[in-house]
Amino acid sequence: MDSELISSHLLLVAGEDFAGCRDNALRFFANTILVKYDRVSVIAEESLSALQDEFRARLADGVAQNRQRVEQLLAELRQEGFGDLGNWTTMPQGYPSKTVHEIAHLLDGFFGIDSTFYNLIDDSHWVSDLLLQEIGANPQRYWLIRANGSSRVADIDRVPFLRRHGKE
Repeated sequence: MDSELISSHLLLVAGEDFAGCRDNALRFFANTILVKYDRVSVIAEESLSALQDEFRARLADGVAQNRQRVEQLLAELRQEGFGDLGNWTTMPQGYPSKTVHEIAHLLDGFFGIDSTFYNLIDDSHWVSDLLLQEIGANPQRYWLIRANGSSRVADIDRVPFLRRHGKE
């Protein structure tokens, strides 16, 4: 029996209005080669214009969630004995190297299935001060678009993929 994988993303998008930003977000998902979903749904009621009071707080929260994820992954590397970069030359393929890979994607701007917040304008998981100034000067052009991507995945035996400490 198959199950459904669902990932939720908050995207910072520029455009003329909600419809334009929604279309830009959907175009991104259609064209990105890094993540392919069977279906992408934009959740209009969870999307925000920069004209709305809660926009800045939601934007800051999205960036903070990405930073928290990097910190969490770094803590896991330390727990695995790879907190010192000098030890990375002995790192085996597997969970620790996959952890490094995810950290690198968050830091270098590659969108991934685990990207909680993503800035489509700069292809980044962060927001520069210059862009924040631009948003402040032209708030009508910026939206946070909530998008859920889903794909059917075959149920498989996940035991071989478990982390060494029994966590997935």
